[in-house]
Amino acid sequence: MIPLLSSIPFLVHFSLSVLAAVRLLYRKLAVNTTLVWLFLLFGLPVVGVVLYILFGDHRLGRQRMQMSERLRSFFMQVFSIDAASIPPDIARIPRYAALSRSIQADTGFPVLTGLSPAFYADAGDLYAAMQADIDAASDSIFLEFYILDPAGRVADVLAAVERAALRGVDCKILADDFGSKALFRTHWPKRLRKAGVRIVRSLRVNLFSSFFRRSDLRNHRKILVCDQHVGYVGSYNLADPKLFKADRGVGEWVDMMMRVEGPVVDALKSVCLSDYLFDSVGHQIGRADLNALTIKRRDETAASLDAGTPVSMQVLPSGPEMRNSTIYEVFVSAIFSAQRRLRIVSPYFIPDPAVQLALVSAAKRGIEVEIIVPERLDSRLAQFASQSSYRELLRAGVRLIRYRGGLLHTKLVLVDDEIALFGTLNIDVRSFHLNLELTMVIYDAATSATLWQHSDAYLANSTPLDLDGWEQRPEWHKFLENILRLASPIL
Repeated sequence: MIPLLSSIPFLVHFSLSVLAAVRLLYRKLAVNTTLVWLFLLFGLPVVGVVLYILFGDHRLGRQRMQMSERLRSFFMQVFSIDAASIPPDIARIPRYAALSRSIQADTGFPVLTGLSPAFYADAGDLYAAMQADIDAASDSIFLEFYILDPAGRVADVLAAVERAALRGVDCKILADDFGSKALFRTHWPKRLRKAGVRIVRSLRVNLFSSFFRRSDLRNHRKILVCDQHVGYVGSYNLADPKLFKADRGVGEWVDMMMRVEGPVVDALKSVCLSDYLFDSVGHQIGRADLNALTIKRRDETAASLDAGTPVSMQVLPSGPEMRNSTIYEVFVSAIFSAQRRLRIVSPYFIPDPAVQLALVSAAKRGIEVEIIVPERLDSRLAQFASQSSYRELLRAGVRLIRYRGGLLHTKLVLVDDEIALFGTLNIDVRSFHLNLELTMVIYDAATSATLWQHSDAYLANSTPLDLDGWEQRPEWHKFLENILRLASPIL
């Protein structure tokens, strides 16, 4: 009897591991990711199964995926952006026309017009511009942010939202439950709700939800839309860089945000409204929920299109709610499409084998490849995992440049002189597959030139790495990098 009883825990563990392994095989993940999970499932009794339940499946559920597609289609019809065609300036460049078609096929969003995009690198200037647009709003305001920390100058932005709500503007705030925990611990939610602001926690983190979806999925988007007229998107969280994580010893966070007007703002609002519905109502979204949003159709006229410099751009939302990892495909395709030069700016740079191969291949065929990363990160694990790729990249001729002026948090990819990827995307598995992200694909030489100039400013306070100097780092650094490299597929 005793041997039989002692074998019961083993049989339970083995049975659960087999069930999880079968699911893994049907998901057809990358081979290295699958092998790591199989090792954890069968090698760590109970712990492996628990880890898989909590972190193994990166989807938000089939129901949400299907509903997301329907919502995007609904909003595009409401905003009259579903019938947009590829602009002539993109159609004449085959590689960009193909790229825009693939994005539209997966997301539904076509190439749209953005008017006079402006970029903000200084937090004070950005918050002042946001406050001005919020104060000028007469119909609606929508904020969707990963981190919303009401300390310092951010309080002035929230006060502007409060004033708007008090004068009758429909104000909504969607803040990631984990990233914005500082907000939910303050008096601000109660104060804003009292003024009439609707505040919703995005991707709630609790023990119960862990049994239905991966518990560390995050809404990493940063968007502000005012009156369906002005949109802000980029890497800036609503957190004052003078105060945010000031005790981490990495300096102020350095970011960039874009302000844009025109039809592309409709696509941004479509993303915000979809996210808001899922987190406020759930998956059972009905016609009454859609009508309650009081969506207004844009009255597009020739006069409005002449009100600024038109720039072709495409909204690319990504994350576990999408059927395909479109942003990953777009990023790798962009590297392979480079003909002259390529620059990547990313705080968290942990390339998988396919991305690393694309970068090495680009450098070997004579493309000028530059990667700008911060010298110090707020996560030591991410720091060492990132450094595990440096040696191979340096050997191939990639220029690795480390920024010393703070935690460089800008996310930017520049391909030649005509296309830019700008938004919230880090170059790591989490951003490619796990987080809800938003990237603006900009097809415009003048805007690309502006972004090249902005990123050139980082070089003045940076140090390029050379292979010989890099090889002199301590042996324990190399050992730790190699260990974390093995774990990178499931980080």
